[in-house]
Amino acid sequence: MKLRSVLLISLVVLLSAIAFSGVVNIWSWRSQDADVWKQVESRLRAQGYDIKINFTAYAPTEYDAKVNLALQTGTGPDLVYSRRLPGGRTQTLIDNGLYLPLPNDFDLSHFPQAVLNSVTSGGKVYGVPFAVQVVGIFYNKDYFDQFGLSIPKTWDELVEVADTIQKNGITPFFVPGKEAWALTMQHAMCGVSVLGPEWIKDLTEGKTCFLDVKFVDLNRKLNDLKKYYQKGFMGNSTSDLNAAFAFGQAAMVFYGIWGYQTWHELNPDLRVGYFMVPPANECQEPYAYTYMDGAIALTSNVKNREDSLKVLEFCATPEFGTIFSNVTYNIPAVSGAQLPDLDILKVAVDTYNNHASPYVYWVGSVFVTQKPSLYTDVLSPGMQAMYSGKITPEELARNAQDAISQWYEPLMKK
Repeated sequence: MKLRSVLLISLVVLLSAIAFSGVVNIWSWRSQDADVWKQVESRLRAQGYDIKINFTAYAPTEYDAKVNLALQTGTGPDLVYSRRLPGGRTQTLIDNGLYLPLPNDFDLSHFPQAVLNSVTSGGKVYGVPFAVQVVGIFYNKDYFDQFGLSIPKTWDELVEVADTIQKNGITPFFVPGKEAWALTMQHAMCGVSVLGPEWIKDLTEGKTCFLDVKFVDLNRKLNDLKKYYQKGFMGNSTSDLNAAFAFGQAAMVFYGIWGYQTWHELNPDLRVGYFMVPPANECQEPYAYTYMDGAIALTSNVKNREDSLKVLEFCATPEFGTIFSNVTYNIPAVSGAQLPDLDILKVAVDTYNNHASPYVYWVGSVFVTQKPSLYTDVLSPGMQAMYSGKITPEELARNAQDAISQWYEPLMKK
């Protein structure tokens, strides 16, 4: 009887090993990366590795909850796309041992230290960064040419551009009000230019606060701009945005460079330009909100560690960056990759290298590391409420101050 039990257990272990041998399961919030992993698998097989990559993408709004639950119940994948640090979502997974650090001898020599800082906790690196992102205003070049428009240098000029476009029968901006994260991203990208990095630095140090007239004025500027958004914009999603912008139903969008892949696939003839959100006046320099998008992390649920590490090793090479960029038209996080010859991508890379704001208050800032979070608990519901007319710009500022001052010491006495 004992021998039968031992044989049965041995058979189960053997079958499990066979089931997972050579298979690496990856979860992501980016459905547009599916072809990236097909090419990675092909490249690894060409190098002699018998690895099968199963890539699964979930809706961005559902992804974090799915990953959290799956890893806690032991049903998660080998690798996941992880969010950047600092940030409560990723830090919690690290603290609970659900993300595993890379081995000490893992080769990360192709990454700048600034990028690695976004995946480092407690002196250990959690994941291989895959992309850096640039956000701002993307515009239809044909409409700008048709109406004789130039890239605005100030916020007032931006309003004038929007007014001209509207008078010519075209919707100036398409805004996905249904998706709160897109509205908070809009606030963040406007803030780095309109408020400026020095103001954000002062906020971080407690030299100013969210009740400052400049923050209230930014809220007011955004609220006033909504008359140039499409009708019923609070019911539209980013999928609606992609289709509308690709087919010329709107002249501009507040978005990120990752959108170009979808727009180009929907309409290869679309001519897209980019500019940073203009500052409040000509005395200020424009800045862009940029960030390391995320990393491919090893999970505590890993069933095929050896092959998973082999995949991660490939992700840390310029060869992966070349594949990634040529499929997605995104900027790879790894250095040395060969990017596609696209003007829009060249502008984005120049913006990332030379015009990135050194201080931010959205994702990547101290203000999202605890609860209430400026991202999920204040700006996400607050922007939707303000745009819907349920709260005023002043009330949004008060909500931010009341929430963050509960736990962020520099703002407690403001």
